[in-house]
Amino acid sequence: MNSKYIIVCIDSDIEILNKLEQKITTIIDNNYVVYTYTTAEEALLESFKNIAKGYEILMTILSDDLPNITGEEFLLNFYKNSPYTKNVLFNLDLDVNKIANIVNNASIFRIIEKNLDKFNFELMILETIKVYDQERRLRDYQNVLEDAVDKRTKELKDTNVKLHLLATTDSLTGVKNRRSYFDSSDSMIPHIRREKQDLGVLMIDIDKFKSINDTHGHATGDEALKIVANELIKVVRKSDIFGRIGGEEFATTLPHTSLEGTMLVAEKMRTIIEKIDFASDDGSLIKLRVSIGVSMLEDEDNTLEDLLHRADLALYKAKESGRNQVCYLENK
Repeated sequence: MNSKYIIVCIDSDIEILNKLEQKITTIIDNNYVVYTYTTAEEALLESFKNIAKGYEILMTILSDDLPNITGEEFLLNFYKNSPYTKNVLFNLDLDVNKIANIVNNASIFRIIEKNLDKFNFELMILETIKVYDQERRLRDYQNVLEDAVDKRTKELKDTNVKLHLLATTDSLTGVKNRRSYFDSSDSMIPHIRREKQDLGVLMIDIDKFKSINDTHGHATGDEALKIVANELIKVVRKSDIFGRIGGEEFATTLPHTSLEGTMLVAEKMRTIIEKIDFASDDGSLIKLRVSIGVSMLEDEDNTLEDLLHRADLALYKAKESGRNQVCYLENK
């Protein structure tokens, strides 16, 4: 097959088919090809093969009074695989109900006289090609527009995701920033209260961080922050909220967690960091340690600030007691 666009002619009368092919081939160029079939079955089979290969069926010309499969049945089946094809039916006292069924469930472009010499058949073919080409160009243009819209929509979504990350993520460590941590935790507290569940909060501070910065430089201090954040976030669950809330301080909110469970998480964090030694740019070995203050949601707590205040007091106690410790101060 040498053409992209196919014109299909179907009739049980060989003379009619020959006449159709002769009239059409005299007015089309090599971008089009005519295929003739004496049965609708063969036309369906071969047309579907061509469609599967990527060719377009521009037009069909057929009678309704075909053997085995009628023109009506052909068009109803054909439309499912080639909805844009221009279908032309010969006028052989067509039943109104048949025409309505085809129009509603497939398509008819024209109904013409079977006596091809009674009207300008060639002009009808050229007009059909012109209409098909215009519609195809419109579809191509719509596809280009849709692709452009889809691309732009994706770009906007990607930009919004990036903006959201910038607004909610600590740029150094990649964990939640202070605002995002507070917003997420504050919105969780009312749900925990309604469910009458426990909620724990951890305030985590890197021990002697100022000394690391002063002795080894801010680049080493930044590396320490990233290492600690990366290790601590491995401990928390998906439902937990973890973030850097300032300087060398991190915080974790643990929903549906008892005091015992909260203390276990805190101790696990402390132990993990205690095992970390890393080399600074000058080759010095730096031992990382953290102190952790623990608080639990109480009846009188209104916001996250209330829990963090008590966790901060417990953190201060842990520092005062020698650092590298977990401390919980019972609310009295």
